[in-house]
Amino acid sequence: MSTKWLSLHHFIKASILFGFAMYIAYLVKTDNILYYIAPRMVDYVKWSAVGFYAIAVYQIYQAIRAFTGSVAACDCDHDHTPSPSVLKNTLIYGLFCFPLLLGFLLPDASMGSSLAAKKGMNLSSATAVKKDTTSTQASPPAAAPAPSSTTGTGTDSGTNTPNPTSNTGAAGSAATSPKAGAATVDKQDEMFPSDKFTKHYAAYAKELYQESVIPVKEDLYMETLTTVDLYLDKFVGKKMQLTGFVYRQDDMKPSQFVVGRFAIQCCSADAAPYGVLVDYERAQQFPSDSWVTVTGTIQQTKFNDMDIMLLKVEKISKAEPAKAQYVYPNFDFGV
Repeated sequence: MSTKWLSLHHFIKASILFGFAMYIAYLVKTDNILYYIAPRMVDYVKWSAVGFYAIAVYQIYQAIRAFTGSVAACDCDHDHTPSPSVLKNTLIYGLFCFPLLLGFLLPDASMGSSLAAKKGMNLSSATAVKKDTTSTQASPPAAAPAPSSTTGTGTDSGTNTPNPTSNTGAAGSAATSPKAGAATVDKQDEMFPSDKFTKHYAAYAKELYQESVIPVKEDLYMETLTTVDLYLDKFVGKKMQLTGFVYRQDDMKPSQFVVGRFAIQCCSADAAPYGVLVDYERAQQFPSDSWVTVTGTIQQTKFNDMDIMLLKVEKISKAEPAKAQYVYPNFDFGV
């Protein structure tokens, strides 16, 4: 078989590899790579682009050798040159060229409501933690006994859970003593019981409980939602602020929508949507997939026979999508 045909194959392989290397470089330069993978994976993908480039250079070298006829022949009786079948080779190379062309031709966009509807929006981020706790026959934190009356009283519906550090009268005046400080710690331990699966969430819950408005930060997004959801009955009546995209589904009330984000571990293939159901009388002003920042009071409600968090909106505003529109596990949490 002609070495010119072999040279053409090496050239096509080199072109495809150069294409993938250039596409990765483009994604990295524009930061659009964060639409597809987690930040911790970016360095690995960069190195893969270097690998593609190196192999492409080698293929060019092989193409030149084949074209000039300097390819060394082996002593066996087999023909190692590629098959001249146009259809076969078109199909094989098309498997690599087609996704590469889609990457260059289609706009890079973040995941939104349409994919969230297919995957199913998760409104209870502590489900997995509760499942682990139940599997060890430990009592779920939500079923822990309520704090005693020395911390104050709330409404019958439990919407105003008091802050144990805000006691007044004799208890408040004694707060400066070591015994009072120990009593406060003990009271918080009662409010946020824990086991080996939840001890880091309990410690974080104690920090969040002191906040006048609980901030759902980018670097602790899932950890914050999971903590509040895990001890939801203790956070009812507290205020929370979070940012995300608007998501709706048919069984929600006209005044309701979800403020959601996609959480990914490694890449977009493992993305899962998480969010908080909010209630706002003028909810229809905000179209699906628009971004909002919401501040509201935490309440508890039922949705699809599940107890979930509801945020009664007090303040809402349009927001610009975050540079990294997805949220990721914080591997330093609990360390």
